[in-house]
Amino acid sequence: MHDQPTAPKTYSVLVCGTRFGEHYLAALTCAERLWAARPAHLPRYRLAGLLARGSERSRALAQRLGVPLFSTPDDVPAGIDIACVVVRSAIVGGDGSSLARALLARGMHVLQEHPVHPTDIVRLRELAARHGRRYHVNTFYPHLPAGQRFIDYARQSAARNRPAFVEITTSLQLLYSSLDMVCRALGGDGTFACAGPLPLDTLPGQPDAPWPFRAIQGVLCGVPFSLNLQTYLDPADPDHHSLVMHRIAIGGPEGHVLLAGSYGPVIWSHPIYAPDYARSDAQASYLLSPQAHGASRFNRQPTALTFGPARGPSLCEAVASDFPVAIHAALDELAAAGSPVHAPPWWHAHGQAWLGIMRAAGHPVMVTRPAPPPPHPDPETYLREHA
Repeated sequence: MHDQPTAPKTYSVLVCGTRFGEHYLAALTCAERLWAARPAHLPRYRLAGLLARGSERSRALAQRLGVPLFSTPDDVPAGIDIACVVVRSAIVGGDGSSLARALLARGMHVLQEHPVHPTDIVRLRELAARHGRRYHVNTFYPHLPAGQRFIDYARQSAARNRPAFVEITTSLQLLYSSLDMVCRALGGDGTFACAGPLPLDTLPGQPDAPWPFRAIQGVLCGVPFSLNLQTYLDPADPDHHSLVMHRIAIGGPEGHVLLAGSYGPVIWSHPIYAPDYARSDAQASYLLSPQAHGASRFNRQPTALTFGPARGPSLCEAVASDFPVAIHAALDELAAAGSPVHAPPWWHAHGQAWLGIMRAAGHPVMVTRPAPPPPHPDPETYLREHA
């Protein structure tokens, strides 16, 4: 008689916050749709309640989803397994870190949305350990399908050939998650150092316009990096107005993998190399010796390949499909006690890099920005016309 497979564990989950937290609510309410596509051994998650201040939005969401709405951690009943704290942390002026402390003390595992100050992470991890619970920071973007593909290829490549470079273009808001993707790809340990950007005056002829990016260089996880960092913010709308969200390349002379945007595509490419280019005999000519030319792996290898879809999703598509995948992956990571990201050196390396770069960049420049204009030419029309 065969043993019956063990049913996957089901965790009850409390979501704190309803702005970005709404995506957690959506991911948990569509969980049954995801279960069919997930490996059978992975846990399942059930929405058990909502913790919020009681705005019209939060009251309506709780009613729509049929879950209780709590206004303070003390109101939350015992027996809930996981709390997802999707509220700004202390470092960005929110109550997220204090909520995480209170919920850990109530006996829940806590998954907190980034960014979180490295000192807070250490203290919250220690508090979690005292209560026999786990605390983890979700940087979200590494868990999106494009981020997972990028990290997986870069990690496998780095295991064979130490990368020669890391190149990052991002904004202050997304530096935290950019560094986490690089740390995941490179192993999360090793030397960190960086130099501050060159001092720059205002743009010529535009005295009120900040420079779009500041250039910072250094070593991250033992690999040289170059960072183009957008260092201005709109204080009235700090979550938006990134010129580039995530554009990250890792590689060396054999080729590099590029995350072209937060949601993809992921592209591998390589510089051309003609081993016989300096020769002057007939065998080195591709016109005279096409077979010899075609026999070289350098000449047969595609100059670029796309991993996964060639087209990135729309935001509507990403919210419906990619976001639930990412949130479940982050919950899986919290639930997996043996995950490398639960080891103290992981977040120490990440925190050292983030703080070092933020100090080097200095105070952000505060500007007011309108909504982005529509692109011209319209990229979808251009694609159809030039396919």
